[in-house]
Amino acid sequence: MWHFLQSVTQLVKFVWRSHPLGCVVAVILTILQGLIPLANAWVLKVLLDWLAEQFAGQKDIINEQLMGLLIAQTVLIVTAAMLPNVSRYLNAELGRRLTISIQSSVYQKINQFRGIAHFENPEVYDTIRLAEEGAEQSSGQTLQVLTDLIQSLVTLLSFVSVLISFNLFLANLVLLAALPQLITQLQIGRQRFGLAYELSPTERRKHYYSFLLSDVYAVKEVRLFGLGTYFLDKLLQLYQRTHHAERQQQQRELRWELGLNIISSIVASIAFVIVVSAAFAERVSLGDIMLYVNAVTSVQMASGRLIGAIAGLSEGVLFYSFFEKLLNLSPDLPVPATPYPVPSLSSGIELRNVSFRYSDHHPWILRDVNLQIPAHHCLALVGLNGAGKSTLVKLLTRLYDPTIGQILWDGIDIREFEPDEFRRHISTIFQDFMHYDLTVRENIGLGDLSRIQDMPWIQKAAKQANIHEEILRLPHDYETEITRMFAEEMTGEKAAGIDLSGGQWQRIATARMFAREADLLILDEPTAALDAQAEYETYSHFKQLMADRTSLLISHRFSTVRMADAIAVLEAGRIVEYGSHEALMRSNGTYAKLYRLQAESYMDSPQPHSPASV
Repeated sequence: MWHFLQSVTQLVKFVWRSHPLGCVVAVILTILQGLIPLANAWVLKVLLDWLAEQFAGQKDIINEQLMGLLIAQTVLIVTAAMLPNVSRYLNAELGRRLTISIQSSVYQKINQFRGIAHFENPEVYDTIRLAEEGAEQSSGQTLQVLTDLIQSLVTLLSFVSVLISFNLFLANLVLLAALPQLITQLQIGRQRFGLAYELSPTERRKHYYSFLLSDVYAVKEVRLFGLGTYFLDKLLQLYQRTHHAERQQQQRELRWELGLNIISSIVASIAFVIVVSAAFAERVSLGDIMLYVNAVTSVQMASGRLIGAIAGLSEGVLFYSFFEKLLNLSPDLPVPATPYPVPSLSSGIELRNVSFRYSDHHPWILRDVNLQIPAHHCLALVGLNGAGKSTLVKLLTRLYDPTIGQILWDGIDIREFEPDEFRRHISTIFQDFMHYDLTVRENIGLGDLSRIQDMPWIQKAAKQANIHEEILRLPHDYETEITRMFAEEMTGEKAAGIDLSGGQWQRIATARMFAREADLLILDEPTAALDAQAEYETYSHFKQLMADRTSLLISHRFSTVRMADAIAVLEAGRIVEYGSHEALMRSNGTYAKLYRLQAESYMDSPQPHSPASV
């Protein structure tokens, strides 16, 4: 109960911070809406009593009194008609502000994750998704719930006081009849939450199959292999599974609600009998009959809304728990209280006894790696798929920390640096680099946000990546939208956007890497999408650009790694060879074997001991 009250308090604070004045006005309007039913019932009671007395000849109604009563009734009717519309608009405005506040909180928290461990953890991924959906649902629901809670409470208390003045037994009967409904609604709320949590993995798979059926990057292969029907069947099976679970839950709710409605009807009938009996015994007037019958009906309706509000609040708190869980997630990377300033790389980078695995339940990916990348030198890293090359890059960029060992930057453990500041000294191009649905200028300028508007600088990066001339041939050169997803108004013309070839995209990503003046360049398969001639030209260009720069080159093409000052061979998570191309060929180890195998594939007549330039 204490945790429930704390969560409700946090929810209310969240709503309050989004729009304090709106909250005050909403509460006032809600109280007025809660009092109007009693005022209406009281006016009707007085009017009926006056009519009864008039018909009995006991009283002459003064026109001014009648007119005042009718005016009061008109004001109440007009007010009752207007307040819901005003409240609806106000709640919508509160909801809009609340949405911004929630989204800001969620993504600010996500942006505080310094590494990528949380994003690669399915449980945390579910927490992030449910936090976003649950926080918005529960907070948005809180507006309506709080409105119903206050309005129902005001109406309930006002009419209960009327019933107590008439018959204490009747008041207690009506209130006690609401207890089963309260218990049931709370139980239903917990069941709904449990169902949402249980179906979370299924919802994730539904999103994935929807993506496969509609995403532009998946559609080529889906069409080519005729996979549409296969994925659609899987999607529909998931819908049927979720609908079956939802149907069972709703059937349980329906059975309970029918039973509760029967109890409410019996209580209302008993109350009607009591009021009518009192009327025939001449203990109440005609107006009192109307007032007390209205009071019973209003108490039942108000208590039903109140219970629904409490149950909704309980359900909202359960969903809000994911939002709290997200906000309370511990940092994925430790950050020193007083970080060292990151020096410009002068001596080099050293991996000292580095081992890594994702958790105690996962196998080792890297074991006892010792490696040096001297400053102003290029090191090539080669190895078969699964050898651990990508993991080593994640450690070098401090997306993860080593499980064992150290990574030193000019002799300083990189864990002593502030992660964002450290990464400003590194620029990368990954094999799975991003295609941003933005302009060419933005795609390159994202490499250094401080210079995203600096056209000479962006053009310089494009020239370094050998893409400048091709950009100038685009419809709006650097302001061309390189996406087919959006249509923007540009220079008075409707531009549908264009797409680029794989090689062009790779050179755009390379330009993004060059847009940052970094101490360390990491190139992970930077020419995988280029043809042979473009690859040769690019590497010839790279060789000039990377002279006297510290760089790490990862490539499966052994013809390209020859440009490196040194080559390290990674096998089964360990460095098994290190040296120049010539030295490794002479040692006739893993590197020489792989090099010759690749060379043979390009030769008309295989010559195992005569490596070709590929």
